[in-house]
Amino acid sequence: MNQEKINLTIEMPQTGFDDPALRRLKGLVAAHVGLSFEKTANDTLRFDLGERAPTEAQDGAAFISALCETARNGQTALYCRTEVADPTRIAAQRDALERFAKEQGFGNIVHYEDDGYSFRDFSPAFLQLEKDVQGGKIQRVLTEDLCTLGRNTAGLVVWAVWLRRHGAELHTRYKPKKLNEDLEFLENT
Repeated sequence: MNQEKINLTIEMPQTGFDDPALRRLKGLVAAHVGLSFEKTANDTLRFDLGERAPTEAQDGAAFISALCETARNGQTALYCRTEVADPTRIAAQRDALERFAKEQGFGNIVHYEDDGYSFRDFSPAFLQLEKDVQGGKIQRVLTEDLCTLGRNTAGLVVWAVWLRRHGAELHTRYKPKKLNEDLEFLENT
């Protein structure tokens, strides 16, 4: 049975979209086949949902609104890793990071956990985290401390600068404000 298709275009105010938010929105939109958006001259964002079935189109406005909210506020990635598989250590890291995120006022939390991986570069959750940062979904990455990300200082600095260039910040439970000040200094030198 051939289902009738309709073309759906939604315009939304551009309010609250700085450059990092627009980059995140571009990544989020690219993940959906047939979806596109453009900035218009009258300070709005025009979304084209392409051809959709009527039932999909009814949910289109709510879907676009949710995408825009995620792009504006981003997601908070909590990254936990242990070298030796230990569910209790992962759970302890997760709980501590959730408390820290709440204290900092960070919401929209997504968990990335590598239990039993000694190198972050080859761990599945870390690789997915990087894809999600590149895709514009993540605004901030929270981790227990820098050792969770690795022990190569130069590599950590390069990764942290890469993160910032993709519109995301790195936070650790220990000296969170100092970390971002140091990264900003390194990025500008």
